Amino acid sequence: MAKNKRSKKRPQPRHKKHKKSQHDKRERLQRPNPKRKKTTNAKAPLTGAMLTAVAVLQAVMDPRTGFRLAIIIAGMFLADERRTASAWFVAAGVQDDWDRFYDCLKSVGRTSAKLATAVLSLVVQKFSPEFGDRFLLAMDDSPTSRYGKHVEGAGVHHNPTPGPADGEWLYGHNWVALAWLETHPVWEVIALPLRSMLYVRKVDVPKLAEKYDWEFRTKHQLGVELLAWFMQSIRALGIQVKVWLVVDGAYAVRPFLLPVLKMGIVVVSRLRKDACLFDLPPSGSHGNRIYGMNRISLAKRAGHRKGWSTISYHCRGVEVTRQYKTFLATSRLISGEIRVVILRFEDGGWAPHFCTDTSATVRDILEAVAARWPIEEHFHDVKEVWGAGQQQVRNVWSNIGCWHLNQWLYTLVELCCWDMPQSELTDRRDRPWDNAARRPSHADRRRSISREMLHKKFLAALPSTPNNRKIQTLVEALIALAT
Repeated sequence: MAKNKRSKKRPQPRHKKHKKSQHDKRERLQRPNPKRKKTTNAKAPLTGAMLTAVAVLQAVMDPRTGFRLAIIIAGMFLADERRTASAWFVAAGVQDDWDRFYDCLKSVGRTSAKLATAVLSLVVQKFSPEFGDRFLLAMDDSPTSRYGKHVEGAGVHHNPTPGPADGEWLYGHNWVALAWLETHPVWEVIALPLRSMLYVRKVDVPKLAEKYDWEFRTKHQLGVELLAWFMQSIRALGIQVKVWLVVDGAYAVRPFLLPVLKMGIVVVSRLRKDACLFDLPPSGSHGNRIYGMNRISLAKRAGHRKGWSTISYHCRGVEVTRQYKTFLATSRLISGEIRVVILRFEDGGWAPHFCTDTSATVRDILEAVAARWPIEEHFHDVKEVWGAGQQQVRNVWSNIGCWHLNQWLYTLVELCCWDMPQSELTDRRDRPWDNAARRPSHADRRRSISREMLHKKFLAALPSTPNNRKIQTLVEALIALAT
């Protein structure tokens, strides 16, 4: 029997019609409950630096609902298994006013720009950049899988990392994320996500436009909007530094590069191997020509045996030595000059990169390209460790709020654990098969904060008895199992 040929076209979601949901919030609110219990504190509240950081975010929100943010975040640290929004509330000890916590998630989504500015201020305060320093940012997009026809803003998107049982496409949300890249003195470059924007396909926009007056914007337009927010925010903080942005080849297009260059941002990106490049215009053209007379072939330059130089630079935590070629060229991507770097790998393969700053050094360009990888690590951890995309909320603002909370907690955990020694973050004495000197993962950092919360909750309540030390040891063992 002949097999059906697999189509390359993007599939469309197919959902059967069913009855209206029996859980109507309006009907429930029309029946007031005088015995309704209000949640004012979490079971195990936040402590230390995390409590201070979350207080900065709460100050931005309406105080009538902002106090619930710390309770939700406490539940996010203690939730296990599938991390739905209801699992957050159960771990936090939310009582009869659980619907108000769903409203808080909507409020976080609607005020995500202000909250992201508060997160940015915490990052700037931590690293205290001085005049003449250089910020390195990274931007990329990542999807989260969802299910159900009532999930607002969800659509069919390309799956960048399909597993053995996954397909080429997935149904869910797609997020364009902006992250700050900072070099740790021991653990190399770490991505600190700041803000994201939801990309909705043009075919799915009419459903949102009827309810929220949503407008269609491409991923490149969303990226430009994110960078405009970032530049406005750092200028408001009184910071005057150079800003570099590293992106993958999908953002090396004219509609994205031209607005970004007008902001004064230097862009480093991958270049197509068949890119249309020209040499520099003749010196006697007096500025009348933008492009040179001769076209440049990257494949021919990469295939030529002569002209290669050797350089050593940091790449993902190690010092590597590779060969390269660099030259100036003119490109229609920015209607001007760019610096091109052709990098040759150990297996003989090669990859072209470019920088919009022609005075940039080859080492800076290659290290910026290598520093882009942590944003991919962040996408992995924010889904695997924090469970981004598992919250099972339908409202578009609730989805935006949940995604941002997962991203911001990734950033806040890294900031709180930045100066902590490795011995406080990981204790692998009970795992002799593991490498004790291995770099602490983000899950280890998250677990250390969870242990601190539970320690303060339970150990402080122990009575002073002769067997206090024995009881404390048992409680610590239980906390270790719980986290």
